[in-house]
Amino acid sequence: MVIALTAFVPKIAQSILSADRLMGDKALYIPGKPAPREDLVLLGIDEDSLTLQGLDQEMIDGNVNLSRMAERMPWDRRVYADAIDKVLSAGAKVVVLDLIISEESTPEADQAFAAVLKKFPEQVVLATLFAPMSTEDFYTLIEPHSTFLKIEPLPYLGFVNFRPDKEDSLVREVRFSTTLAEENGYPPIPGETRFDSITGAVLRALGKPADKALAKIRFSVQREVLEHSAKGKVTKVSEGRADGIYRPISIYSIFIPGEWKNRYGSGEFFKNKIILIGAGAARLQDNQQTPVGQILGPQLHLQAIAAGLGNDFVERPFAEWRGMIFYTGALGAIIAALLIFFIRRPTMALIGTVLIIAGAYFGTFQLAEWRAIWFGPTSLSMAVFLGAVSGQSFDLIRERLERSRLNHQFRRFVSRDVADSLVNNPRIYQLAATGRKRRVVVLFSDIRGFTSLSERVNPEQLFAQLNEYLTAMVEIIFIHKGTLDKFIGDAILAHWGALDDVDESQFATSALAATTDMIEELEKLNAGWKSRNLPELKIGIGLHLGDVLAGEIGSEQRTEFGVIGDAVNLASRLEGMTKAFTCPWLSSGTFIEAADAEAGLRRIAKVRVKGREQPVDLWTNVESESCRVSYADALASFETGNFDAALGKIDSHLKDYPDDLVAPHLRKHILFFQELRPTEWDGIIRFMEK
Repeated sequence: MVIALTAFVPKIAQSILSADRLMGDKALYIPGKPAPREDLVLLGIDEDSLTLQGLDQEMIDGNVNLSRMAERMPWDRRVYADAIDKVLSAGAKVVVLDLIISEESTPEADQAFAAVLKKFPEQVVLATLFAPMSTEDFYTLIEPHSTFLKIEPLPYLGFVNFRPDKEDSLVREVRFSTTLAEENGYPPIPGETRFDSITGAVLRALGKPADKALAKIRFSVQREVLEHSAKGKVTKVSEGRADGIYRPISIYSIFIPGEWKNRYGSGEFFKNKIILIGAGAARLQDNQQTPVGQILGPQLHLQAIAAGLGNDFVERPFAEWRGMIFYTGALGAIIAALLIFFIRRPTMALIGTVLIIAGAYFGTFQLAEWRAIWFGPTSLSMAVFLGAVSGQSFDLIRERLERSRLNHQFRRFVSRDVADSLVNNPRIYQLAATGRKRRVVVLFSDIRGFTSLSERVNPEQLFAQLNEYLTAMVEIIFIHKGTLDKFIGDAILAHWGALDDVDESQFATSALAATTDMIEELEKLNAGWKSRNLPELKIGIGLHLGDVLAGEIGSEQRTEFGVIGDAVNLASRLEGMTKAFTCPWLSSGTFIEAADAEAGLRRIAKVRVKGREQPVDLWTNVESESCRVSYADALASFETGNFDAALGKIDSHLKDYPDDLVAPHLRKHILFFQELRPTEWDGIIRFMEK
């Protein structure tokens, strides 16, 4: 009955409901059910469309829309007008413009856009937005500019807002319509105007208006993809995510005659399809967090439209009702009592408990798959489990104490996660220890000038100082869930991901946070050492994300869990290059992309290190956004081979930011290549030393 009574403890009850909610996400959103619709297309304003990278300047100059797209955002409104005209003329059913066009543009552009709306009446959906008012905590509806609201018949309008779940901020449901009162947290007023969402507007344009105001959609998610290596190993590439569904097609491609003819069959591809034009680039920051991962806002609109067209919705009866915890918990307690009463043997009782819990989960998961209905089994299962094992609590406590003792012993010799894996999951650890390919984040840290320091400082004093330093650094790595691989003299090798199957972006984020904390902690240590007349230490840190071989390495007499491979070597090389660019840490572009941490950092160069053909982008911290932009401008000229312009820009940068220690190194390379004048230039700096 303990579980049943938790219904009256809000925090515990909410935790149980949250667990059921998350399991429901796994059970309800199944790869291939429902299948993505082939009549939904996302024309994305993606990075390729924003940069037009790879297109000849002559082609851009000769194409009016490409020329307009080459300008800074926002684009000339005629780009969207021509895109809408092009796909609708090719036979598309409906076009959605997932952009707010509330401001007045140039008369020519607005007239061209209005002309397209008149040409294709009731086939275009324009976006609106519920935005908070500046003076009060109330929402108001932002509509397209009045120029486009005077057109007869009026284009369809649909708001772009989604309402995330209050508990975990994930979007699970779509609103087909709402009122201003509802948006401001009040009941709808009788006779009040209802506004369609983009989904509701599309359904209405297709003659299939929604019969309810809101519903939980059933997402289309990617099927599991298995990648086979040359050695026969199988790697799971993706599972249960939706970022690959309705991938954006670069909008610029429809304006290239060759692409229009060969790729789109002179428009046949768009016939009878619903087209959504929206953000597809990370910089536009139109992302939504969902139970199936982060997806673009336009992708979420298409998921909602697909659900509305196919009636693919899910039901979660009593999902947020705490009373269900009481009733299911009480039922579980009764089942457990009967189990203990009729089955005396502990082994059989345990088997019975497992079968009952497995049956509860199997039944709820099957119901979710067959009928898209989810009843959370957590409270029932917890009650059965706790009741069945209550008679064996003494043995359980004794086992826990023994595990705690062993864990404490192991942590004296290995990192925390390895110790936890040895004690709590020996089979999982044994599997990992046999050696397998993993994608991990590697951190390599080294003290600069330690050899010369050891020649000048008393050995006992140096060892005490080194141990103080290593203790602090390792503690930070452990706090951020990292694994200490080994000490290499005064160097530290750590990694994230060799044992845990977690999204690599989490590992990268943790490693970056650990790096920041290590540098800050060293500053504190140096201040203390200085006050004690001890030498100060300087370190360099290299970070990289890549493939390694992870497992136990050693001999029959002694082994240790570690990682080896190119990713480890590159992290070490990056640490060494911190001296070449006078910065505390360097990371690869692969690492930064995984950490999604470009904001507040800067790319300082693309280099090719000795012994490695593949070039790598170097990233580090920067003092300000203006400094980053100024440096990036000089770097861009350097990488395009305009060394004279690059020299002028870097000199100007150094005048504005004389304390930037990285910039003089770029200037040195600019001067070198300005004098060399290479006939073939790829923008890559080659380092011939390790």
